[in-house]
Amino acid sequence: MDNVTHAALGIAAGIAVHRRGGSISAAAVAALLAAEAPDLDVFLRSADDPLEAFRWHRHFTHSFAFMPIWALLSAWVTTLFFHRRHNVGWRELFLPGLAGALTHLLCDGCTSYGTMLLWPFTEVRYAWDCLPIVDLFATLPLLTLAIMAWRKHSPRLATYALLWFAAYAALGMWQHARAERSLRTWFAQRNIEPERVAIKPTISNLFVWRAIWLNDGRWQVAALRNLPFTDTRMVVGESRPAWSATSVGNPPPYSEGAHIIADFSRFTGGWNTYDVQPGAILVGDIRFAMLPTSSKPLWSVRCAPGGTRADTTLIMDRGLQAGDWTRFGALLSGSDSRFIVTK
Repeated sequence: MDNVTHAALGIAAGIAVHRRGGSISAAAVAALLAAEAPDLDVFLRSADDPLEAFRWHRHFTHSFAFMPIWALLSAWVTTLFFHRRHNVGWRELFLPGLAGALTHLLCDGCTSYGTMLLWPFTEVRYAWDCLPIVDLFATLPLLTLAIMAWRKHSPRLATYALLWFAAYAALGMWQHARAERSLRTWFAQRNIEPERVAIKPTISNLFVWRAIWLNDGRWQVAALRNLPFTDTRMVVGESRPAWSATSVGNPPPYSEGAHIIADFSRFTGGWNTYDVQPGAILVGDIRFAMLPTSSKPLWSVRCAPGGTRADTTLIMDRGLQAGDWTRFGALLSGSDSRFIVTK
């Protein structure tokens, strides 16, 4: 989730659990620091390894096991600034710090990127796919209530802020389930038996969802629009072949390029597209694209046949084409002429 949302959740959580009679401001700051701390993993990167940032983002820093460390560090740093004026110690601020760190982990788990919540016991990335990375409808009421709670020293308003966000996430789960149910009904009507299916939220809304499925060696994407208490409507989007270890143009086994593609595949969970370019192949992550109907991945690995490190690069493609916002607006409003009812 974006850092503004993390900050607001941390502030609300810190105020809600602060020690009665203690400093609300100190509790809010400790929780705020702990709620932002897990994203320090963005500094774990290497110019020699194109996948370093992917490998460590939402890794051990986002685990339940690491929460006490963030709580302790945040409580200690906050004490340095508040001890003399508010006479608070780190023990008083440990629980707000722990609550702030917990909000970060659970909030990121609600998105689609995947979070290693149970590291070091497992490196499975948990993603509940019920909230977009950025959602103003979730964040603005939360931020308003959190600021009011701090200014008024009101744990009740802080609790309302947390309840708002929890209710919004629950709505996202309900919408996700509706979208998937409608998609599977559409599959049954057409005798499609996909090997894999995923439903992902799109930016700043819970109405239009990105559907991805694998069938007969190809990935297919679609946009699903489901307003509450209405039938789900769908626009079938682009298709792209799936990558496999036997795809033509793969680098030699045990080469650096093969290692990087294998590492990338572990990160994507095998949701890999395959494209042939002049003198190279492109292995992409089908889960994420700029438009819900687009099969063009946000990030890909480009590898030439030689398979050397120099032949292998990571490509980030967040560019928008002319008219993309208009097309997305048509999906949101329901005015896209390609919509069909899924049941």
